Amino acid sequence: MRRTGGEARPPPDRHPHAATQPVKQSIAAVLLVLVAFLLFSLAFLPWASWLKPGRDSETAAYLTTVLTWSLWLVIAVPVAAAVALRWGGAVNDFFRLAIRRIGDLPERRFAATCALVFGSMALTLSWVLFRQNPHLVDTIAQLFQARVFANGGLTAPAPRELEFFAASHLVTHAGRWFSQYPPGHPALLALGLLVGFPWLVNPLFAAGTLFVGFAAARRLIGQGGAKLAVVFYMISPFVLFMSASYMNHVTTGFFLTLALYAAIRVGENSGKMRWASILGLALAAAATIRPLESAAWAMVLGCWVLARRGWKPAFVVGSCCFIGLLPLLAFNELTTGNPLRFGYTLLWGEGHGLGFHTDPWGEPFTPMVSLVNSALDLQRLNAFLFEWPLPSLLFVLLALVIGARESRQRTTVGLLAGLLLAAPIVYFFYWHRDDYLGPRFLYASLMPAILLTAIGVIAIDQRFGRWQAAFRLTLAATMLFALIVNVPASAGVIAGMEPEMKAHPEAQARDLGVDEAVVFVKTGWGSRLVGRLWGWGVSASEAEQTFRAVDGCRIQSALDSADSAASVRSDSAQVRANLIQQLRDWRQAGLIVEKGLLPDGSVRVDRTRAMSGRCVQEIQQDRSGFTLYGTLVWRNDPWLRSGLVYARYLERDRNRRLLDRYPGRDYYLYTPLSPERGAQTVLVRLGPEEE
Repeated sequence: MRRTGGEARPPPDRHPHAATQPVKQSIAAVLLVLVAFLLFSLAFLPWASWLKPGRDSETAAYLTTVLTWSLWLVIAVPVAAAVALRWGGAVNDFFRLAIRRIGDLPERRFAATCALVFGSMALTLSWVLFRQNPHLVDTIAQLFQARVFANGGLTAPAPRELEFFAASHLVTHAGRWFSQYPPGHPALLALGLLVGFPWLVNPLFAAGTLFVGFAAARRLIGQGGAKLAVVFYMISPFVLFMSASYMNHVTTGFFLTLALYAAIRVGENSGKMRWASILGLALAAAATIRPLESAAWAMVLGCWVLARRGWKPAFVVGSCCFIGLLPLLAFNELTTGNPLRFGYTLLWGEGHGLGFHTDPWGEPFTPMVSLVNSALDLQRLNAFLFEWPLPSLLFVLLALVIGARESRQRTTVGLLAGLLLAAPIVYFFYWHRDDYLGPRFLYASLMPAILLTAIGVIAIDQRFGRWQAAFRLTLAATMLFALIVNVPASAGVIAGMEPEMKAHPEAQARDLGVDEAVVFVKTGWGSRLVGRLWGWGVSASEAEQTFRAVDGCRIQSALDSADSAASVRSDSAQVRANLIQQLRDWRQAGLIVEKGLLPDGSVRVDRTRAMSGRCVQEIQQDRSGFTLYGTLVWRNDPWLRSGLVYARYLERDRNRRLLDRYPGRDYYLYTPLSPERGAQTVLVRLGPEEE
């Protein structure tokens, strides 16, 4: 019987705040549309060309990539459509069978097998591409710190003869030296050093990331989506190449993925306090490696937990995160003298921090510069996440649009969208940008990008109807083309990068039966100049600005004059102050200098100024070839006591100052056999007259 009167009653199971849900859903939908628009604008449009046309190499490379995408669409889509029209039923039967067989695989066995295969791939590439060596100054400094930890110290005594031993990103403070980086990644590398296999660390953590990421994806997007995401993770060359390196982004990625999984478990109200504790500790562990990315994810996941489960789990997350941060704060206190001051701020000054200002290299960092940097990074991610002949972020955009349209997907897509943008947003306020094996500052965005890609692919696949076979063929052909053509080409480029960093002089020493010796490394003029600037106590920031702005011959003359003055005066502090003031005066003069004109192309030249005989000698020394010192500093005992001691080769008289420290040792020169880049580098015994 119908009710004909009386007050209408709400359904008994209706939530008290249900009336506000449509409004919240509408706001979330609008935000996802805005995120999609922002991502499309930055990742697809050539902002770098429009705003800063001087970046010719990167902007030209991006335009070439766009042309490749266009050609692929013009060729592949019609071919796939024609095949689908003729054999669509057979194609769909094939894919259905493959999907069913993959779906029938037990979940844990599937994830564990994929993790094992991926870890093995990363280990193989560690040798093939990198010869199990670090290839960036960041990783070299962190391996140095790992060796300090492995020897039982937090720091080591700074050498008196700093010009022989100093290297980029190593801090000298209060008579000690240590890496500028937080201690988390070096501590993990130290474990690898203790067992003799430091190159195992990143492949193991990358495999662990895959396993934990599968568990998170299974809860967010279902078993089928999780397995597809694992496939995308395994075929991402950016992920694979980084996993084969020593970069700290990989270990950070593991702890951030663990934090995502823990946040999901908290949201499910499954043992929420235990998982809230794990979430806080995982974020803290990530912060001991890369604090900025951890802070960005903490804001997103913290809001997620607060919105889903209230303040009690959020309080547990914050408390455990604080407890987990105590070792980092203690390390800062013991090394820099302030728990909130990191090594890189101590080394480079306040210009290293967030915000718009003059950066440590003396360049203005403005919102316009940051916009160009952000666009370049997202464009590189669009190109190199999968290296498909299609935009890698295409399905991410589709997932964002689908999340805006469908309420049942909105919560998951919204969480992943927040995590995707977390790193780009905080790095918008950071002055430095770097592209190594891909846009490495966006590595924290890879897991959410991969999960969104899986969501987008599945959603589009379900909507293509009679053209489903064409879509599947196009996607399969895209992935195969990348794996067969693009990825091997990129691997070849990486294998040819920095050939000097692939050498193993310790193996040569073993073959010669040498286990205790001083090895002088024949470096370029630029390394010798910067080493001597550091030796005089010129800060890292001022040394870098001077080297970029001042003629090398002027720097050489200033250093020689300072050495002469110090040899006849007792007030070396005044000599140092005069040297630093002279360098500042030259920088402020705005001298016109060029690089790339000398054997060591990093040294700047003032064409209006004649070279002194002293500078000509330095240039002639480089003409017979030189190699890098920085790549060897981490092989030293940080206390410089035992084993092979690698030192810059400076000048014969100056080198003799080092000999008294190591009486009775043999001396070798580590030098290339020819001036060509990548020439074989050998150990040559030095006689008394050559030392």
